[in-house]
Amino acid sequence: MTLHLIKLCVGVKEVSELAEWQARRHRQDPPVRHQTRMMPKRVPDLLEGGSLYWVIGGFVRVRQRLVDLREDQW
Repeated sequence: MTLHLIKLCVGVKEVSELAEWQARRHRQDPPVRHQTRMMPKRVPDLLEGGSLYWVIGGFVRVRQRLVDLREDQW
């Protein structure tokens, strides 16, 4: 069963801002990734075609395919 993630894109008002932020991050420290406090519990379901949907300005505006989920130590 495919699952998706929905995240609020705090501090971003336009899709172009998210694209610029991710491009900058990719140049400085690839690959592009998003870090959260909690690791999702159903990783296999998310990686079975799941996407990350970004909410910008109160609306779901961007979809990005999930290619990997990794646990990282802070």
